[in-house]
Amino acid sequence: MNTILPEVLEFELGELPTLSAQIFSSYKQIRVWVLEGSLGAGKTTFVQNLAKVIGIDEQIVSPTFSLLNEYHSDIAGKVCHLDLYRLNNISELDEIGLFEIEERGYFCLVEWASAVGYTPSVPWLEISLEHMENTKRKIRIQLHEN
Repeated sequence: MNTILPEVLEFELGELPTLSAQIFSSYKQIRVWVLEGSLGAGKTTFVQNLAKVIGIDEQIVSPTFSLLNEYHSDIAGKVCHLDLYRLNNISELDEIGLFEIEERGYFCLVEWASAVGYTPSVPWLEISLEHMENTKRKIRIQLHEN
């Protein structure tokens, strides 16, 4: 895989549209992206910017209470945005259909995977966001090829 991005970089929130486009361009063949970071680090904001890049016109909201939001993109196909923060254990992943989403190869954006110890069974991209200052963030990008 030819990656043009460093594994760790700092950015201003205003740079997120360009950064999310670069990340998608570099890793679009990876269908499961796991987003980690503390509350307010920018996980959902990243997803909102990425959604614009892949042509989703709908308003992107956090699936904190719904657990799963589905969208369609002409570029990425079916897009599933999940938030695992409110789950109690990994067995609940089957109930919300995450393993089926993986199997079918839908483009999947998972926030708070670490809350239940979820590790995808397919190649996946880990995106960790860290709040640094008012509008400054640090992002770590790591490809896991299983």
